[in-house]
Amino acid sequence: MLYITLLDQFHPGIYSSQVIDVCDNLNKKHKINIRILAFLSIKELINTNSRVELKKLSPTAIIFPAFPGIRFFEYTSIFLFLICLFTGERVVICRNSFAAKIALNVKRLGLIRKVVLDGRSSLASEIEEYDVFPVDYLRDNIQKIERYAVNHADFRMAISEKLINYWRDSYGYSLNAHVVIPCTLDNKYFNDQFEINEKRISALKKQLNICEEDIVLAYSGSTAPWQSFQLLKNFLEPLLDNNKSIKVLFLSRETKDIISLKNKYGNRIINIWVNHSEVLNYLSCSDYGLLLRELSTTNSVASPTKFAEYLFAGLPVLISENLGDFTGVVKNSKVGMVYVQNTNELLNILKPSKETKNMCRDLARTNFLKSSDSVSASYLNMCNFLLT
Repeated sequence: MLYITLLDQFHPGIYSSQVIDVCDNLNKKHKINIRILAFLSIKELINTNSRVELKKLSPTAIIFPAFPGIRFFEYTSIFLFLICLFTGERVVICRNSFAAKIALNVKRLGLIRKVVLDGRSSLASEIEEYDVFPVDYLRDNIQKIERYAVNHADFRMAISEKLINYWRDSYGYSLNAHVVIPCTLDNKYFNDQFEINEKRISALKKQLNICEEDIVLAYSGSTAPWQSFQLLKNFLEPLLDNNKSIKVLFLSRETKDIISLKNKYGNRIINIWVNHSEVLNYLSCSDYGLLLRELSTTNSVASPTKFAEYLFAGLPVLISENLGDFTGVVKNSKVGMVYVQNTNELLNILKPSKETKNMCRDLARTNFLKSSDSVSASYLNMCNFLLT
């Protein structure tokens, strides 16, 4: 079996969590013999160490150039046909609609038997709302590509129930041949063996100038357009003005927006970029996780991995309205608070109790580890389909 990525740049963190870790889990836990087939752009193969880095992370991976030019991506079907012909692989999981489209092209030729779409987002919404892939060809054709992939795949994985509903409303998807698997935790760094090292946390707090009375809000991740930094800033400034005990820890690369907050609030804004292996320790120095995004279709179907990371670190989540399935999780499980724009409901925020932190950790272990019963059951459902 092959797990195909196409028009995805190689980022070690994302690949490790969302591709390699998934394949390792299918191999070890579900006895599915699967390896990665990464179609990378010729430019990326020439100008970066992506091939070497990916091979280090996944030695069995097949790395092949995609056909040049986004508008000609379907010609990569030729390469996929030849790879399937020589490897004998006949079942594929495709990370997005582009990968699914070329796989379905090869299936029409009778060489591939089953195609699974791994739906990570609404690509049409990302392109329309945030200029992801700012290419006219994709802007004009992405809905057609996505509709075809959703309705012609043999089986589907979706990151949220909201994404399934989007497929039903936008593309007329009417089957139940799917499972919902949220973005789960990277097993290398977030697993049942992790124990909080109080000495390490104490040392980090001292290094970051965090005192016991401080209430620390953590933001982990990029500041990409859909991360809605202006909304985050509008939320943080009244809090920082109202309560001098509040500090904000940005685990992200420095940007002009973070510098602006630093200039205004001084050492109450902490900004550090750390290796993924250290993220959990730094999150454990905090009290809440920040997950605020503007209302958009992209965000309404999303499943941000940082939600699970915050919970695993024992952080209740301050979340915006209508963010995938997770706003409902926060409301129903009481593992955080929902921020309603243009209100002051969260101004008087207090440090979470030990019981609340433990409840967050328990929820993460139950729902967001690949080894958890709920996630394992969904993968088993898909595997049963693939093996029949």
